[in-house]
Amino acid sequence: MDQASSWSLFVIALGISAAGYVAIVLDLEVSRFIYGQASALLLGIEIASLITVFVLVLVLRSRLPFTSAPAGFCRSILDFFAIRRWHASVKLCLGGLLALPVVWFVHGNQWLFRMLSWMGRRALAMSDVQAALDGGAVAYQVILLGGVPLLFALHMVCRWKPRNRILPWLLVPFFFLGVFVTTLWIVAGMHSSS
Repeated sequence: MDQASSWSLFVIALGISAAGYVAIVLDLEVSRFIYGQASALLLGIEIASLITVFVLVLVLRSRLPFTSAPAGFCRSILDFFAIRRWHASVKLCLGGLLALPVVWFVHGNQWLFRMLSWMGRRALAMSDVQAALDGGAVAYQVILLGGVPLLFALHMVCRWKPRNRILPWLLVPFFFLGVFVTTLWIVAGMHSSS
């Protein structure tokens, strides 16, 4: 019974991964919704995947405190997907990962905010505005696709050396350097395939 329960936890973690991947890949539909050109089907899938991630994380978090949950390496993996018992440096990196595309978008598209203040919603009909919004969504895609695996690796290192208080913080700059390199690699791959 305990083994079946453990397997169900890993199935939930796999579901979180799949739904999270779908949410990242389809995030372009959010920007298209803003300017009124979203596909109803794809937007519905995007919303459903975000809700699925949220629900599955809550289910996993509620089941992990029981004694039947696995320990050791497997528990560290499950804790990552449950966003549970994360080291403070991992939380900081997640916050940075979510903030980077916003900072990039605001810094690189100041003209967009001026145009929206002058023209209001009429500016959303302009192709330059639509391209900028799509660019922000793509920035989230590539940064999250490159950054989440690195976040998982940082989480596992923090669990591997739980008593070391300095190592997790020393790895934070390397995490962001890795995000930068993987983002460039993904973007270069996207351009070479098109």
